[in-house]
This record gives sequence, C-alpha cells and structure tokens, in this order.
Amino acid sequence: MRRLICLLIVINFLLICLPGKSYCYAAAAQPELQWDYLTPIGDDRNIDTVSLHILKKFSETKNRSIYRGITITRPHGDIDWENQNRNSSAVGAGPVYMLRFEENHSGKLSVALDISGGFIVYNKRFPAGGEYYDFMWRIGPQFIYKISENSSVNVGYMLMHVSNGLRANNPGYDAHGVSLDFVANF
Repeated sequence: MRRLICLLIVINFLLICLPGKSYCYAAAAQPELQWDYLTPIGDDRNIDTVSLHILKKFSETKNRSIYRGITITRPHGDIDWENQNRNSSAVGAGPVYMLRFEENHSGKLSVALDISGGFIVYNKRFPAGGEYYDFMWRIGPQFIYKISENSSVNVGYMLMHVSNGLRANNPGYDAHGVSLDFVANF
C-alpha cells in the first residue's frame, strides 16, 4: 500500500510541475483563486473546512475546461470516532485537478458545474483515527460573472467528501457550503 501511495504522489507531482502541451487550446491561462467555506453534513463529524484552491487552466474545448493546481486546506473541529469525541483540526496541502462544464447565458453571465479531486497531505493524522493523507472530492454549481475580458467573479455551492480510501482507519467526512472564486491576469 505504501508503494501505491508513493507512486500516486510522484505521478501527481510530475503532472502538476512538468510543462506539457495539450491537444486542446487553453487561451491565456489565468490563475484562478477559489475559496471555500464548508460546514459538516451529519451529526458525528463537526468539522468546518476553509480551503484555498490555486488553479490554472491547461486545457479547454467549447464548454469544458481542465484545471490543475494546489489546494491549501484548514479543517477545524471534532469527530465522534470509536465512541469518543476527538479533536480533528489540521492543516493540509496537495495537488488538485478540476473539470469545469460551462454554459454561457448572456454576455457577462455563465453557469458552470465544477468537479474536482485532489490528494491532500496533512501535518498530523486527520481526521482523528485516520492517516496523514486524504483524497478530497468536490462538486457543485458556479455562477460566473465576467467583470472584464481578463477577470471574473464566481459564486457557487460545493459538496465535498474527504477520506483516505482505506477499508480500515477511514474516518472520512462530508461537508457543504459556499465557494467564491476570483480570476484575473496578474
């Protein structure tokens, strides 16, 4: 299992850091800063999660865009695990990929569906009873308002699932909440 995890880390690192050409053209790749504040779904996982996703588009077709980047996350709270209330606060970071399906409704307003997944490494075992790593999956709609040709503001709703994928020692959790994005040429 350790070899598989190490292989996944190396592959993700290479995919993010190595330059490459896509068969699809991504016009003027602009950094996108995406901020989430997500609250727990369920009574036994009381974890609020604040995340910053720094994304850059690397592939684009008519209505589909693919992004890659990094996620920095700060979950804070506690969980009920093995009949005990345990502190589950940590800090994590890792590579993330996002797929966006976008439909233009007017000159300045678009609606999109974002789907993303990432591999997050934490500073301690997270959630309590888990491992030092997790996979973070997110999905949700976005409303995109283009301020100018080079910048936009996105507001949306996200559902998130975090778990380490193991059959044992997998105290994953689900959350939902608000997502706010800012895209601009820096």
